[in-house]
Amino acid sequence: MSQHYFKTSYQGQAITVLMGWDRPLQGHFLVVEKDDVKEDAFVYSNLLDPALNGYRGLPPSLEYFKTKLSELGLTVPERMLQEIEADRSSNVGNRHVWYDGLGNVANET
Repeated sequence: MSQHYFKTSYQGQAITVLMGWDRPLQGHFLVVEKDDVKEDAFVYSNLLDPALNGYRGLPPSLEYFKTKLSELGLTVPERMLQEIEADRSSNVGNRHVWYDGLGNVANET
């Protein structure tokens, strides 16, 4: 599974956007989670989205999640989206990438 992280804010609260490619299940995922909150931490999770039931929560394209981010008023770096698409194309797993506020790769493991 590739995991791409971007910290931003949602309704005045610090959040982390986690997106990536799930190699074993062959689909994309998106989780938007409030930082430092234990209850009701999820702003959005693909696994809780009934519109994705036909895909087991993991659609093969990022288009649905681009729309979902827009609906939430969130933007992520274009490079992040490009890297996730590249992960799908190469069927990458076990990759973790963090992006800074400018959209540059801050750390990768």
